[in-house]
Amino acid sequence: MEHPIRAFDTKTKSLPSILSEAAGLARNLYIDRRYPISLIQFVTNRCNARCAFCFIDFDDPNINKGELSLSEIERLSLTMGPHLKNINLTGGEPFARKDLLDIARTWFRNTEIESIFITCNGSLPDRVERFTRTLSAEFPDRQILFSLSIDALNEKHDNIRKLPRLFDNCLQTYRMLRDLGRMGANVMANIAITVSPDNYTSALDTYEALTGEHGVTAMTCTAVREAGVFKLPAEQKQGILDTYRALTQRIRDDLASGRIQGYDRSSPLGRMINRKNDLMTGIIADTYMDHQFVTPCQAGSLLAVMAADGTVSPCEVLSWPLGNVRDFDLDFMALWDSAETAKLRKWRNDTKCACTYECAWSYNILGSPKYLPALLKAALIK
Repeated sequence: MEHPIRAFDTKTKSLPSILSEAAGLARNLYIDRRYPISLIQFVTNRCNARCAFCFIDFDDPNINKGELSLSEIERLSLTMGPHLKNINLTGGEPFARKDLLDIARTWFRNTEIESIFITCNGSLPDRVERFTRTLSAEFPDRQILFSLSIDALNEKHDNIRKLPRLFDNCLQTYRMLRDLGRMGANVMANIAITVSPDNYTSALDTYEALTGEHGVTAMTCTAVREAGVFKLPAEQKQGILDTYRALTQRIRDDLASGRIQGYDRSSPLGRMINRKNDLMTGIIADTYMDHQFVTPCQAGSLLAVMAADGTVSPCEVLSWPLGNVRDFDLDFMALWDSAETAKLRKWRNDTKCACTYECAWSYNILGSPKYLPALLKAALIK
């Protein structure tokens, strides 16, 4: 889940309008925290892979039922409040939905979001290319960001994710997206390694091969966490953390030396994402074993997660559904302003809820004044 700060439009807006918009965003980020800045939308639970660490219970016969329709998403998109800046489309495998392009169009047309961030496994390069070329041409002033997953090399990655030719297809997808960005399209992509029980002994070698012989120039790393039906073996947790620390440090070093570029350093958004990732990985490494409190969580305030059937939660970690948008006549802010959501926020603040959920940490960093100077410095200085 990445970092969205809307670039204020100085060409079509007056200075008073720009200042008013900036003041409203700052008030929402640091004082009121009433409106979501980002929505993670699980557009489907359907997936062609079967990762052992996935939290989706594919044995549930009802798991793929009740997806929000395009018309429902259209209505919902008009009710998100004034400060939505980013949508993360995920799954499952989001490209399993053949109307994904229309879903993305809906969010761009009906909201003021700056970016759509798509987390996918890269198995469907032709679909991804058609989607990206079309959306980029239609909305050249917005950002389209991708995070693709590779956990090991060649057949080992295919075996971890239980999908033949996934490694080759994912690299093909990445190179296509990278090249579109180099040709001037509003597209950025990275490859993320999830450090898990399956690969923590080989993840560093995977990174070296991807950034060396395979020419990957943007890399991130996550540490697998317990969620849903996946439980982490206790005896492997320290090994996962050790690898995560080593790999994130290597990424920092390679970004500093220029061996890899990360997200596009020529854009303020790209530089801010790189700095946010640097801050976030350090915090996660320090809290992975004991989940100690660092800063107030903004899940349920600035961040929302919506399941494929319209059930809204503050995050992917807490088993605390806030309600289903269908029960609120597809009015998101009616749900967001409900008594149940207020109850969740009070509990979250009173208990100093803490975890290593990367998407929440993006907004914990964004919504905390103590991190603002570092983010602004990264955005403003090339």
